[in-house]
Amino acid sequence: MIPLLAGLLLQAVACDRTAAAAAAEAGWEAYRRGALPEAAARFAAADSVCRAFPGAQVGLGFVQLRAGENAAAERHFTAALRGDSAHGDAWYGLGLARERLERRSQAIAAWRKALAIAPGYNDVLDALLAAGVDSGLPLRPPGRPVDARVPARAVGEQFEIRGAAGWQPFYVKGLNLGTALPGRFASEFPEADSTYARWLRLIAEAHANVVRVYTILPPAFYRAFKAWNDSHPEQPLWLVHGVWAELPRRSDYDDPAWKAAFRAEMRRVVDVAHGRAAIGRRAGHAWGRYDADVSNRTLAYIIGREWEPFSIRAYNKRRAGGKHSTYAGRFLAVDSGTPADVWMAEQCDYMLGYEWDVWHAARPIAYTNWPTLDPLHHPTEATSAEEQALRRWLGLAPNVRLKEYDNDSESLDAMLVRLTAANVAGYFASYHAYPYYPDFIGLDSAYGAARSSAGPSHYFGYLLDLKRHHGGRALLIAEYGVPSSRGVAHLDTDGMHHGGHDERAMAGGDVRLTRDIREAGLAGGILFAWLDEWFKHNWVVIDLEAPAERNRLWHNVMDAEQHYGLLGLYAGDTTRPEPGGNPAPWRALTVVAESAGTRLRAGSDAAFLYLTLESPVGIEAVRWVVGIDTDRPDRGQFVLPGVNAPTPTGVEFALVLGDTADAQLLVTPTYNPYLGPRPGMRPTDLDAFYNTRATIDARLADGRFDSLFVATNRFRVSRTGKTYAARGVNRGRLHYGRAAESTLADWFVDRGTALVEVRLPWGLLNVTDPSSRTVLARVRDPGPFRTEVTEGFRFVVNAVARDGAVRGHATSVRPYAWPTWSTPVWHERLKPAYYAMQALWGAW
Repeated sequence: MIPLLAGLLLQAVACDRTAAAAAAEAGWEAYRRGALPEAAARFAAADSVCRAFPGAQVGLGFVQLRAGENAAAERHFTAALRGDSAHGDAWYGLGLARERLERRSQAIAAWRKALAIAPGYNDVLDALLAAGVDSGLPLRPPGRPVDARVPARAVGEQFEIRGAAGWQPFYVKGLNLGTALPGRFASEFPEADSTYARWLRLIAEAHANVVRVYTILPPAFYRAFKAWNDSHPEQPLWLVHGVWAELPRRSDYDDPAWKAAFRAEMRRVVDVAHGRAAIGRRAGHAWGRYDADVSNRTLAYIIGREWEPFSIRAYNKRRAGGKHSTYAGRFLAVDSGTPADVWMAEQCDYMLGYEWDVWHAARPIAYTNWPTLDPLHHPTEATSAEEQALRRWLGLAPNVRLKEYDNDSESLDAMLVRLTAANVAGYFASYHAYPYYPDFIGLDSAYGAARSSAGPSHYFGYLLDLKRHHGGRALLIAEYGVPSSRGVAHLDTDGMHHGGHDERAMAGGDVRLTRDIREAGLAGGILFAWLDEWFKHNWVVIDLEAPAERNRLWHNVMDAEQHYGLLGLYAGDTTRPEPGGNPAPWRALTVVAESAGTRLRAGSDAAFLYLTLESPVGIEAVRWVVGIDTDRPDRGQFVLPGVNAPTPTGVEFALVLGDTADAQLLVTPTYNPYLGPRPGMRPTDLDAFYNTRATIDARLADGRFDSLFVATNRFRVSRTGKTYAARGVNRGRLHYGRAAESTLADWFVDRGTALVEVRLPWGLLNVTDPSSRTVLARVRDPGPFRTEVTEGFRFVVNAVARDGAVRGHATSVRPYAWPTWSTPVWHERLKPAYYAMQALWGAW
């Protein structure tokens, strides 16, 4: 043993650490250049100069990691730690190696060691956060400023911001920022600073002064937000930050685990705003290291969501049978309110208290509200129980399928909340208010008597009513707008429908609503929204978007919720066919049916089926009747309207083109998902929304087809007993024109090329997911609907002369099977509404 010990001592004495360090540094220089063999040689040389030199072993470990040799890397890092147990890089590398060896708990333990040794080691912190670890970390606590920081406040009926000259009035001109790009879920956020930087530049150039976010976004957003404000002090953007919440189980808002999670999210939002948060990876949430302090440009917080009335009712009953109670907080108090009113005040008070105690800062706060829970009384809006009783009194059948919320049964009232002497930043009321829903906005005659500078406006009347109730308090419309979808989800008395606007009409609607908000004397408005988001659903079409998790992969132009953006996100590339546009993309479509000069071409993208028709008879001399078989050629309708001959294949749809004012897509009665008007219909017959007999299995030979009518507004009975007829739209009526003149254009006759150009939304054809060629097979109510994958579409083409004779005919030889996809092709374009809002906001 003595000779061996002497040898080890001699080796230790002979170790030239200076030379080893120099060789290791040369190794790191090669490593950073990506020259791994050279790096390995340099680190090995360092190790030979000084055996088990920790720096050399760490370098060799990282080279092995880069080469994918994780077990070898682990051995090198372990050897380094035998020589220096406080080597932070070695612990970090050991964690990486063990993570790749799928020993997650050991990896986390190694990273915790590294962070304990070097608390400012951001790579280690990022690794822990990526592993979902954000508790028990040795992070430096924030230093509480001596002076209170209050960058904004709500005073009276307005916001104010602190400037060089003191407090100045601030009118909110805002945009709600959703971030889901096509193909992405809502929680799949863009990660690049450049994406957010570009969006924020465009928003600022539109003369907006506020960006609202609903939840915590990735760190890249806050870095870009801070960078914009640091470089553009003359044109700053302010942030209104939300705190998102899902509904608690059984509507128990006092459930300890749910409430603790909601409050933890409040604390995270505050810490994120102050640039000092470390959030571990969580499913459905942004995460990372937040170090951009944007608190000096954070205008306000809005907590929560559009709370469902059934949930508020259940909570009120749960707490003391709904009896009024009180709350005396540090910053907010309620002298008498429902349990829900008190709960909302208590949560706002908690968030204010956390920011004051930790950051010595304050700003205005509110909770999300909407007309469904407003504190006003609406004579036209009976509750479901009231309406069923009124129906019996009027001798009408009860509506056993009524699924709508009670839109005037429960309320949340911000005016029940008062400020304490400790509150230095104020409190405000925040509403999501659209013109088309609930129905009481458009049905109340008193609202209809109101006039803004643009003329009569039920929406303006409603805003004035809200303003009267909230007198003395800042009232912010935190969501409003109209969408540019082809589909309509709800009709509005004044034409501000939930969809059905082309992009120019959308621009006019957004401008008018924005003016109404300002003329009503409110504190401002935040337009919904910055961009179109494909993942969203709407009640009219949600059951026809299946599988639901794949609707993000296609653009349903029949879904109003997907079309509010000022930045439009469109299917296909910029060369996609458009009615009345460049004929080249239309001519490039695939021929799918042809006979004696009568020809049908077809193509597709993530939004439309494209068709072109041509005939030697001449496009002016014929009416086109095209049968479309979407699935099962042995089922469907075997006689087309106006064609006195059976079809070789059963069809579900008939495309009828002739008169530009009366072209439409028809559906067989047995495949129509909605119940439409029929002769002899009673007022209440449209209470049932779905046609529960709709199936792909039916076989018909009677030539009957239905319009694609959908009842968007149900039959209603007001509290006075007055009835309001159901209303709806024929979704299948086709709009003629050039897409350049109206984005709702469905078809066009190009006389120069003798082509009839047609684009049909997938949603009109009962295609529930074009990305997987999935179609509706059976309507079920309650759902889900049954679907199946089709092998493709078949077509039966008829060119019918004015005398009724078929002058041209062609039939598909094989199905048109469009390519499926898992990543959609898309492009973007600023809509006319962007430029309209830019002009309006720029003038204020």
